[in-house]
Amino acid sequence: MSDSMGSIPYILILALLWNHGYGGVEGAQECLAETKVCEFSKCIQTPDSFRCECYEGYMSRSPVSCVDIDECVENPDICKQHETCNNQPGTYLCMCPTGFTYDDSGTMCLEENMCADNPTICGDHSICLNTNGSYKCECVPGFRMEPTKTNGAPEQCLDINECEVDRFCGEGGSCHNLIGSYWCQCSDGFSNYGNIQTKCIELSCDQLEKQPGQTLPGFDNLLTLMKDNCLMLRNSSSTGPKGQTGDVLLKALVNATNFVQRGIQEGGNLSSSDVVNFLQTVENSIRLITPQLKENLTRMVSNYTEAEILVNRDRTQPKGPVSLTNEKAQLDTSWETVAGDEQNYPGFAYVILLSYKTLSSLNVSSSLQSQQLMSSVSTVSISNPNSKQLLQPVKLTFSHLQSSGADLDCVYLSEEDGLGVWSGRGCTTVMSNSTHTICSCDHLSSFAVIQGLQQQKEGNGLSTVMWVCLLVALACVVLSLITTMWCRSVSRKRNHRQSQQSAQFHTK
Repeated sequence: MSDSMGSIPYILILALLWNHGYGGVEGAQECLAETKVCEFSKCIQTPDSFRCECYEGYMSRSPVSCVDIDECVENPDICKQHETCNNQPGTYLCMCPTGFTYDDSGTMCLEENMCADNPTICGDHSICLNTNGSYKCECVPGFRMEPTKTNGAPEQCLDINECEVDRFCGEGGSCHNLIGSYWCQCSDGFSNYGNIQTKCIELSCDQLEKQPGQTLPGFDNLLTLMKDNCLMLRNSSSTGPKGQTGDVLLKALVNATNFVQRGIQEGGNLSSSDVVNFLQTVENSIRLITPQLKENLTRMVSNYTEAEILVNRDRTQPKGPVSLTNEKAQLDTSWETVAGDEQNYPGFAYVILLSYKTLSSLNVSSSLQSQQLMSSVSTVSISNPNSKQLLQPVKLTFSHLQSSGADLDCVYLSEEDGLGVWSGRGCTTVMSNSTHTICSCDHLSSFAVIQGLQQQKEGNGLSTVMWVCLLVALACVVLSLITTMWCRSVSRKRNHRQSQQSAQFHTK
């Protein structure tokens, strides 16, 4: 009995614990075994039972289970710029990726310059280009990248034998391969103007001969200089001429044109044939000089002459619009027009705009005294040898020498029987106002804007009518004379027969 009475307090304590929600001994045992009951969480005893409280970095998946939170997915911007996020159990880690490293403070990822850190990383004949966290190797011109080998050997840049790939030197040249390059040896009569990696093209010097009756002051020496340079180019068998450079020749040409124009300004006169010779000599000389210029863009300005020359040197024919401008005129065309036939492209193309500041006062023919030049004269030349009939017309914008409201015409200097005549053939006036005129021409020459061409046309038309009327009148006179003579002949014959009949009658 006493033992029973002694166990009563123990039973009462157990009942009290059960009533307060500890689940009896079983609930206490669950929290005691929390590592098994609450995964990645802490077991919290409650009055009625227990609960699992997830650790930081975890979230509840069930009342008794927690799963890891992927912070890299939940918050993509959790790491700083250039850092990469790596999820960890209950946390995450920000790290610099390959090709980046932390700065001295250890707080910011900076891109490693692999090319600078390892100058020989790409090997011979190649260029190292730093990329975003990495690098790549490119071969220098004249070399090609060897395909990756199966044995894992590094890529190498190998020499390109241009002489086997294509006829870079043209029909008149022999190709000689070099390591990473090549050079063209031109046959006699051909030249690449000293640019040893361009095609050899046929070169004639006949156009630089002194013309009979040529009286332009200072042009004898210029023609001699140009002719000697041309012959040297034709006979150069290796790396081009060793004589005058293009820049020196251009300066000599401008000085010669200045001398002629200064003479005109001081009251001198040029005959029509001299004007033709002057402009043709300038054009022939500038075509010889331009391929020898050192710079791609050359400008030369004096008191009398303004020249702008653009040269494009590339194996591939240039494309797209091109424009040249000076104080007096602007030229707009395309590289396709300038270079011409792609099959015969020599490896360079050029376009020239040359304006003469004092030729506006000349008259090229005594029969055209009624015409007045309203702009400076400008010569346009291109490397395309077929410039007499262009597939696409060029556009020229001229500034007027004086304000004009009259109808103006776009013209070029045409040679007829050795004389210069302003002609509008192949040129149209696109737009004209008091200060500017825009011309479109399907061939190249020396151009200008004039006033009075229409009157000349009307005058020529009137003369034609007068000649027609004169011929008609002359024909009428001739016909009248023929009719009169025929009538007289018929009358004589009739009178003669009557006389014979009368004599016979009297005889009877």
